[in-house]
Amino acid sequence: MSDDAAINRNKKVIAILKLILLILVVAGVPAFLYFRFGSEVFSKDAAYRLVEYLRANSRVASLLIIGLQIVQVVICVLPGQPIQFASSYMFGVAKAFALSLIGAVIGTVISFYLAKLLGSDAMHLFFGEEKVKEYKRKLDSGRGLLLAFLIYLIPGIPKDLVSYVAGISNMRFGPFLLAATIGRIPGMLGSLLLGHFFGKQDYRAMIILSVIVAMILLVCFIKRDALLHFLDAVENNAGKREDDTDV
Repeated sequence: MSDDAAINRNKKVIAILKLILLILVVAGVPAFLYFRFGSEVFSKDAAYRLVEYLRANSRVASLLIIGLQIVQVVICVLPGQPIQFASSYMFGVAKAFALSLIGAVIGTVISFYLAKLLGSDAMHLFFGEEKVKEYKRKLDSGRGLLLAFLIYLIPGIPKDLVSYVAGISNMRFGPFLLAATIGRIPGMLGSLLLGHFFGKQDYRAMIILSVIVAMILLVCFIKRDALLHFLDAVENNAGKREDDTDV
């Protein structure tokens, strides 16, 4: 067998192994959760079920919260709110915030480097080539960090695959992780406060916070086109500045 043939064979084997790894992560984990815990893991009562599970495993509840938060970030289809709701119900806002943030940071690290390992083709296969290229163009712009921060910060803006796309972009890991972590905090705190108020049976505060969150989400939904145009404007301005610098 020639050297070129051996190299091509090795490339095919590596590509297949990468694809299997991606399938195991993106599809295998949700399938495992479904068959292990049933459809309730994806239901609206997931937070209450999770509280019961944490109570039954109180000795390792902190580790479970961190682990679940990691899985939620890596597996985009899983909602994060039930995890944060249940963690603050169990531990209070301060400890739950620390646990959730640790899990979110670790999950972002895994997503970033998993994408770097698997490469662009795998990201295109699972998330759609056009969508991945759109996000990559934004992150590679002169204001990619600001755009990443705003995507994580603004409710209603699709953000599930940002950490994956960042892994195949030109963005440096450290600054991206900082922007993504800070951008997550307001939404994370909102979910944690809801769980805390529910645990304390402070329904008045819970209703007030829910109304505020609902109003913010409604405004973001109504203004979603304007927000997307704003992000495009930030990206375009960055591109113009780069062109002016080159001139």
